[in-house]
Amino acid sequence: MTTDELVKDALSAVADQARLPAGMAHAAWRQRTRMRIRTATTTAAALVAAVTVGAITVPSLIGQDDLIGQNDREAATRVIVPSQGMSADPGHPTPRKRVAAGRSTLTAYASCPSGGDADCSWSMLDPASGGYATTPWGWVDVAPGGRTAAVLEKPLPARRIGLLDTTAGTVRRWIDLDRAGAGSVAWSPDGQRLLVTTYDRVPALAAVPGREPDPRQARTGFFIVDVDSGTATFHSLPSAPGAAGLRDDLSWDRDGSLIWEETGSAQRPREYYDLTGRPRSGPAQESFSDQPAGLSPNGRRLARGGKSGSAPFVLNVASGKTTLLEPPDGPVILQSLAWADDTNLIAWARDREITDGAKSRYRLVLVGVEGEQPVTPLTGWTAPSSHLEWVPAFTTES
Repeated sequence: MTTDELVKDALSAVADQARLPAGMAHAAWRQRTRMRIRTATTTAAALVAAVTVGAITVPSLIGQDDLIGQNDREAATRVIVPSQGMSADPGHPTPRKRVAAGRSTLTAYASCPSGGDADCSWSMLDPASGGYATTPWGWVDVAPGGRTAAVLEKPLPARRIGLLDTTAGTVRRWIDLDRAGAGSVAWSPDGQRLLVTTYDRVPALAAVPGREPDPRQARTGFFIVDVDSGTATFHSLPSAPGAAGLRDDLSWDRDGSLIWEETGSAQRPREYYDLTGRPRSGPAQESFSDQPAGLSPNGRRLARGGKSGSAPFVLNVASGKTTLLEPPDGPVILQSLAWADDTNLIAWARDREITDGAKSRYRLVLVGVEGEQPVTPLTGWTAPSSHLEWVPAFTTES
C-alpha cells in the first residue's frame, strides 16, 4: 500500500470516530472565516526576538500573573519545548504584545466585528516594540524576515500593492496592477513573489448571522507579481459555482511551485493549480489537509479535521496512526492553525464550560500532539459570541 493510500484509509477511518459531544464546537465553527493562514520563512531575530530558546514555562515570559485566570494558571505552568521558545498575551482577547510559539509568529490580525471586509481593522506586529499597532490598511501580509509587509488600501478590492517598511511604518514602494480587484495578497515562501487574489466586488470575510451572502461568484482570478521588477501577470480563475460570494483566496503550496484553494470536499480538501491557473496534482500528503497548519515541519504529521461536529486530529503519514486533539483538561480544540514545531500546534480553542453556541468564547492556544496533550493559552478569551471576531495571520519559519 502506498503512503497516499494509507493516508486515505486512515482519514476515512477516523472521520466517524472523532465525534465531539452534542452542542459543542462546530455549530459555531461552520461560520469560520475562509481567510488563509500564510506561511513564510522568517528571521528569528526579527520576529521572535527576546524569546528564550529551549524548554520554558509560560509565566516567565508572561510576567503579568494578575492577568491569568485560575483555569489558565494550571495550563500556563506546564512545560513546552518549541524550537524557539514562546511568548503569549493571555490577558487580552486580541493581543497587545507579541504572540509566538516556536517557528510561528502572529505577525498581523484582522478584527472584524460584523464579518465583512469593509468593517475589518488590521493590526500588525511592530518588530521594535514587540506590540501590535492598528493600521489603516484593508489587507496586510508580512514577508519572510518580517521587515516588509504587502498592504492593500481600503476599500477593497484595490488596484495597487504597497510594500511597507514594518519598522518605519511607511510605504517604500507601490506596485500598480492593470485593473482594480486585489482582495488579498500573500508572499511566496522565498519572499520573491506575491500571489494576489482578485475579486469583482468586496468579498465577505465570513458568513454573518442574519445576513444572506451574495450568491454570485466573487473571485475573478489572480496576479503573480515579481517583487523586484514589479511585473504583475494576471490569470483568470473564477470561484467555483456555489461559492456564495464568500472570500475564496488562493494560497501558495509549501515550496511556492503551485497554488491551491479549498474545495469543501472531505476526500480532497485542496485543489491545486500551476502558476498560470491550470489544474495540477498536489503534493501527496499535503493535499489531504483541511487545516491551515497542514504538514508538520519534518513532514511526518498531517493536521486534519473530521466531519462536521468532529474533533481535529493529527495523522502520522508513515504509519497511518491518528491522534485526536482531545486534551483531558482545558478547552475544546477546534482548528489547527500553524505548527510551532514537530510536536506542538497553534490552534483555535473553545471554552469547554460553555455549550450554548450563542455564548461561546474562543482563544488561541498551544497544544501538544503527544501524550497528555498539554494546552497553553496564547491569547485571552473573546467576548461571548456565536462567531469569531478576529482572524490571525501567522508567518512561519521553514
